[in-house]
Amino acid sequence: MGGASTSMPVVAPECLLEYRPAGPVGAFTSTHPSPDVGHEGEPDQVENAMQENDSDEEPADIGGDNDDEILTNPARCQPTSSAGTHEQPAHYSTLDLGAIIQPTDSAPTFGGRGLHEKNSVTEFQVGQSFHSNKEAVLTIKDYNIRRGVEYRVMESDHLKYHGRCKEFGKGCTWMIRISLRARKGTWEIFSLVRANAAVSIKVLQEATEGMYGFKPSYRKTWLAKQKAVAQIYGKWEESYAELPRWILGVQSTMEGTVTLLKTSPGRVGDDVDDSTVYFHRLFWMFPPYVEAFRHCKPLVSIDGTHLYDKYGGTLLMAIAQDGNSNILPIAFSLVEGENTESWSFFLTNLRQHVTPQQGILVISDRHNGIKAALENPNSGWLPPLAYRTFCIRHIAANFALSFKGTDAKRLLVNAAYAKTEAEFHY
Repeated sequence: MGGASTSMPVVAPECLLEYRPAGPVGAFTSTHPSPDVGHEGEPDQVENAMQENDSDEEPADIGGDNDDEILTNPARCQPTSSAGTHEQPAHYSTLDLGAIIQPTDSAPTFGGRGLHEKNSVTEFQVGQSFHSNKEAVLTIKDYNIRRGVEYRVMESDHLKYHGRCKEFGKGCTWMIRISLRARKGTWEIFSLVRANAAVSIKVLQEATEGMYGFKPSYRKTWLAKQKAVAQIYGKWEESYAELPRWILGVQSTMEGTVTLLKTSPGRVGDDVDDSTVYFHRLFWMFPPYVEAFRHCKPLVSIDGTHLYDKYGGTLLMAIAQDGNSNILPIAFSLVEGENTESWSFFLTNLRQHVTPQQGILVISDRHNGIKAALENPNSGWLPPLAYRTFCIRHIAANFALSFKGTDAKRLLVNAAYAKTEAEFHY
């Protein structure tokens, strides 16, 4: 874990960002150069095997791209005919796309469970589910056979299935995407644009080409997407500028809420501009967390995750666990990256406002920033006030880098969870 990032504005969004470290905890500004906030520990090699690989990391600035659109000729969707010397009737080689999307009384129905009823549906719908991957694939094949359309499988594995017409981008826009819903144990049809708007530029280009008959350049598509996201969700600068108002609103509606906002002054050249400040760090917790932690196990798991959008940064979190092994988030912090100063800021406030009990067990990875923050004599996290242990998931991931094979990793994990030697061998 860990990574450098620029700081984020709270006021005067028209100004460019400049990261100014806040220095020791409690200080607002520092004249020292920007510290290296890169990874201070071993790399976090843990990957979520169940996460769908649909990420589309886009550059912050698009330059040097050719603006020329690629024009294509819209064409009807045509099934591939078999080889032969005889002339086929016209209705064998020409397909009316309108018939594909308009259901009729005599149209065949296709399996799968609808959104609000158990009856089968004529056309595929977003939210329609299937009992298994096999059922979904057979339904798609049956659909295309009855419609006389050939389709291409773009992606297929144990978690997802993506298919589209062979004439996609040439006048046909038919495509389907089905993914496994792990909690339900069913396969469900998803829409092209999801709720988080994380649709790739390539997909947007193909969708535009299929709908309008021309393919815009990558740069123009990227700029259009940024404008659309800003229209729907607002600009990044404006969102950070709203943080002080959000803090006041939360504190006024939920008594006992703790929020600590750290800023750094703006600079014009080598001069400090006191009229403008920049976002640096934020810690927050809600009073129900304190009450809930009193009834949880005396342990806290801490970790951080990168924020990959315009201004980056890292979200630090503390997680507790109740008697039924259910997890409970108890504190959050938004910082510039994982380093000793940011972890000290988070852990000091966590100890002071949420977890004042003695004998707490802290579970974490082996990041050097966490190690330095916990070993600080003034942190309140030294024995007997608190004890530290390492997350077996991170240990196993790093162990697998040196010792290949699943058997060795399995033995390590079993040894960590076994309470006795007999239980390990069992």
